[in-house]
Amino acid sequence: MQKERVLSIGAVVLAFLASQHHALHMLLLVVGLGGAGASFMTTEPLLRRGMLLMSLVMVAVIAYQIRDRGRPRAFRIAGAISIVLTLGLVGWSITKFGL
Repeated sequence: MQKERVLSIGAVVLAFLASQHHALHMLLLVVGLGGAGASFMTTEPLLRRGMLLMSLVMVAVIAYQIRDRGRPRAFRIAGAISIVLTLGLVGWSITKFGL
């Protein structure tokens, strides 16, 4: 019962964060008056680190989910592609902007 409650609350929290991801990026673009909003990420390193950390958390969640052999093959392939792309973007971001 307790585990189910934690999983349910966690799913709602992750769904909320996922829906706000786009809004956060749009806010950054508005603050920076267009494409220059990306410079906001270098001036606010805590925000950038938080976004990188959330990306790594999602990689861990997806990796845990695709370990289940009962999942459809398409789900596991899409998850693996998502992990590779996310890790690539995190690596690029750290290389380009530092930690």
